Amino acid sequence: MTMERMRIAGLALAGTLVLGATAWAAAEAFTVRTAPVHALCLPDLSRDEYVPAAMSHLAYATVEETTDYEPDTDGGPGGIQRVRLRVLHALKGEVPATLTLGQGVGRDPQGHYTSHDPLYPVLRPGRTYVIGYVSDPAYGDGYTRYAKQEPDTALARWTTHVARGVVAPVGEGCGEGA
Repeated sequence: MTMERMRIAGLALAGTLVLGATAWAAAEAFTVRTAPVHALCLPDLSRDEYVPAAMSHLAYATVEETTDYEPDTDGGPGGIQRVRLRVLHALKGEVPATLTLGQGVGRDPQGHYTSHDPLYPVLRPGRTYVIGYVSDPAYGDGYTRYAKQEPDTALARWTTHVARGVVAPVGEGCGEGA
């Protein structure tokens, strides 16, 4: 083999190695970004003191009425109910005196709204709740992310929770890059 052919073969081998390494690195980067999600990292709302830090808006309010219901577009058993609330006390964020909020609900065979999540009960007229929501004009003033029926004696406790701003510990699998 001549010196020229050895040099060309060496360059071809080096180029192949560089391309192969680049392809491997790109495949690894793509795999890391598109790997299946093993944990859904949602805020821990299981303890009242964690709720204010996870919500942009929080209010103590009474549901005045259910204003409408929009069924799921896919024909499923649930949909979005909208309720009008009278705000008794704004706890966090800019909260108007009255709110219209959307809430995802299921429906039982009798047509009653349902929820299987104790941290997200169906909002019912005449009851008072601490409500956490995000602003979203598609639902009126926003969309309910948290609700807990509470008596008026709970207001001082919730005001304390907001003032403290306790953040829930990061759950397993929810660290950096999750």
